[in-house]
Amino acid sequence: MKTSLIIMGLISAALFISTPGCKEDREGCTDPNADNYDSKADVNSTCRYRHASNIDVAAVPNTKTGGDSWDDSDGPDLKINFGKSSNSGYDYTTNTAENATTSGTLIPTSDVTFSNEEWKFQLVDVDLIGSEVIASGTFRPLASGSNNVVEVIANGVVFRFKYTIK
Repeated sequence: MKTSLIIMGLISAALFISTPGCKEDREGCTDPNADNYDSKADVNSTCRYRHASNIDVAAVPNTKTGGDSWDDSDGPDLKINFGKSSNSGYDYTTNTAENATTSGTLIPTSDVTFSNEEWKFQLVDVDLIGSEVIASGTFRPLASGSNNVVEVIANGVVFRFKYTIK
């Protein structure tokens, strides 16, 4: 009798140890491209994404690197091309600010949802015969930024990539 109680106890203990515990699901955003990504979540819930709203530029040089004037002295026609660094070209562009001064606000020409990877950009002076790069660089829109702005300085030009969260 004592032996059977011991055996029953050992069997019960083995079953208790080998039975998987109940795992509680953790809700959260499972998309690493979302602003509120939760690496510990296993059940996807509402994700929020950063969408580019406009790009402010400041400290644009008054002249070209060699000292020549932009566009016959009436200021550069500014435009920004930008996109994922992993792509060969640029995915997005902005409107053109004609005859700009040393600063301006440019608006993307299509909806832009930032992703969790490196992005590249170039500020160009658009002319009838082509465009000249004024400044270029890279940024990580989800790894940096606060108060709905990612600020980058490239070639002395200040870029403020503004975004909304949807």
